Amino acid sequence: MLMLLVVAGMMTVSSCKKEKVLPEKITVSGYVTYDDGQPFVDVHVLLCSSTFMGPSIPLGETIYTDELGHYEVEFKPDKDHTYKLIFESHQYYHNYSLTKWEAVQEHDVVWEKIE
Repeated sequence: MLMLLVVAGMMTVSSCKKEKVLPEKITVSGYVTYDDGQPFVDVHVLLCSSTFMGPSIPLGETIYTDELGHYEVEFKPDKDHTYKLIFESHQYYHNYSLTKWEAVQEHDVVWEKIE
């Protein structure tokens, strides 16, 4: 009976250590708008990557939201890196950590309009 419990415990522990399955590429897109629903045009969107205890390094060039406030970023993920999107324009700044490993993701940003 004890041996059966030990084997069952070992199988449970080994099944918990599954490695992340990464897609070939990840596409993150969405809209940046004001709280009244109007698009926020020309927001800088920058994808950054870092390793444990390492500095954040920009991947690719900064892109800008279009006339609808839309953006789209594609990258090839690496399991040893973490990724975040940085949105900034004038008085606005938003930092979003990518925590999912799904191939297609959406993230919208809504800012309160400053008059």
